[in-house]
Amino acid sequence: MGGILGQIESTRAVDPARFARMLATLEARGPDSSGTQMLRQGLVALGHRRLAILDLSENAAQPMTNEDGTLWLTFNGEIYNFRELRKQLEAQGHRFRSATDSEVILHAYEEWGDDCVLRLRGIFAFGLWDDRRERLLLARDHLGVKPLYYWAHAEGLVFASQPRAILEHPRFRREVDARAFQQYLVYRYVPGDLAIWAGMNKLPAAHRLVLDRRGVRRDRYWEVRYAPVVRNAPEAARLVRDKLEEVVRMQLVSDVPVGVFLSGGIDSSTTAAIATRVLERRLPSFAMGFDDEDPDERDFVRTTGQFFGTLAHEDVLTAAAAVAMIPDFIALHDEPCFDHSSLATLAVSQLARRAGVPVILSGIGADEVFAGHRWYEDDPGARTAAWRRLLPRLRGTTPDPLASHLARMSPVGPLSASELLCEAPSFDPLRLLQRFDDPSAPRVTRLQLADLRTFLVDDVLLKVDHASMACGVEVRVPFLDHELVETVFSIENSVVFAQGERRALLKRAAASWLPPEILMDRKNDSGASLETWLRDGLRERASAPLRDGVLVSRGLLRREAIASVLAAEFTPATWLLFSAELWARHWLEPSSPTLHDLFPPDGPAA
Repeated sequence: MGGILGQIESTRAVDPARFARMLATLEARGPDSSGTQMLRQGLVALGHRRLAILDLSENAAQPMTNEDGTLWLTFNGEIYNFRELRKQLEAQGHRFRSATDSEVILHAYEEWGDDCVLRLRGIFAFGLWDDRRERLLLARDHLGVKPLYYWAHAEGLVFASQPRAILEHPRFRREVDARAFQQYLVYRYVPGDLAIWAGMNKLPAAHRLVLDRRGVRRDRYWEVRYAPVVRNAPEAARLVRDKLEEVVRMQLVSDVPVGVFLSGGIDSSTTAAIATRVLERRLPSFAMGFDDEDPDERDFVRTTGQFFGTLAHEDVLTAAAAVAMIPDFIALHDEPCFDHSSLATLAVSQLARRAGVPVILSGIGADEVFAGHRWYEDDPGARTAAWRRLLPRLRGTTPDPLASHLARMSPVGPLSASELLCEAPSFDPLRLLQRFDDPSAPRVTRLQLADLRTFLVDDVLLKVDHASMACGVEVRVPFLDHELVETVFSIENSVVFAQGERRALLKRAAASWLPPEILMDRKNDSGASLETWLRDGLRERASAPLRDGVLVSRGLLRREAIASVLAAEFTPATWLLFSAELWARHWLEPSSPTLHDLFPPDGPAA
């Protein structure tokens, strides 16, 4: 686990000093050690910042090579079935010198080539240089838990865990991609293979990229599909229960302490229940409370913790503390970030790191896999008006659930986004969701498939990765094991979402593990509390920076359009623009008035 970096040049050697500075930007992701390898007379450079989780010895240091030095790997993530794969590879004659999962990838590539990724169960982003074939393979895990960015240019390619490393390349120009910025305003995140930086891309989830003498090419190696073959509720619950136990058991493998994030809900409580049974000892748990009665679930967290006997750690995030954290929030995200729940993720990750627990199990992904979001309950006709405003050309037709979903999720919508922008490239906002759609599937399944490939990967998972890794904490996500996901989508939706009940199948599968009060759906909306705090704490601070800020001076936003947003109450649209402006001040023009001018350390409490 950690941060990865690679630079491939065709004509000029990589500057070691510059490469070291690029790698240093990823230090927080890997605080334990750093490694660099120069190959091909300096035309190829690989770097790694290590967060030591498995095999804490130097044998597991990266970049890592095979026996004859023809393959080199820099890898971020965890391969949970590495022991099983190692046995298979040893039976084929491969020999290992470490006890880490990283070395398994090298030997798997020797044995199966690019298709090695088909055998990996885990979270991963890696770059593998094949020196004999003068070839680079990049790969990202099935659900996109670990991020991977790249910049392919005329003379080569640079890849990294986060854009910040690529931004330090002397020939990379810090310019905003107009398409990406427009889509950030519409979707509230930068979607798909776009990055906010012009010329840079994300490698999408479940994709491989190859760079060789023929150029750059990319392909998808896995896709989740709705293919129901299980329609019996008891059988479905047994399948899910067995798979969950298998997944959590695999993800508890670690040579450092492992804990769990507890929110008081079904998802994290189920993870804690299984982990406690497997370990047969007390599990450290971490929870963040709020000084607001509505979203504060510490009573439920304590119920779960006492039921399983966890070693409980909890803290409280106050309104003043949340607003004071905004400069750190902006600095840890390399792209504009609307999702203010990242503040709570950052706070609870800091709590875990202070307690000396660098590996955390989380319930992330259960909402998408088991239909847990509240918006899955909505009647698709309830959003007809918003849907028609979103796409007026479809007026008079039957409301499409994806269009209704987009209208619900978008802070401003494509029409308002176009009015805000100085340049508004033409694009169909529904196309992103339709790429993963199955029109023959039930409505809720269609929304789940869209969320898994868009909102989850480009908003939720990216936010969690940046916030946790900024603290040197690895977050594992059992509900996003790709075999578990395949299992759930092989079950009839009427069982998963039985009688319109969110998490119906998960509740049935976990019923014997959890106290009854945890199985109830409750309002759990810390995001609403944070939104209120931001509104109250930022109302007076947003106007001047937005009117005369970097986004206006760079010709991205129209000053007169911003005025209409500022004239209204502080809304999600205001935060969408203000967080983007703060991002621009930090990443585009750090010489402009700084974030700390707006959020002085000793300033008045919000």
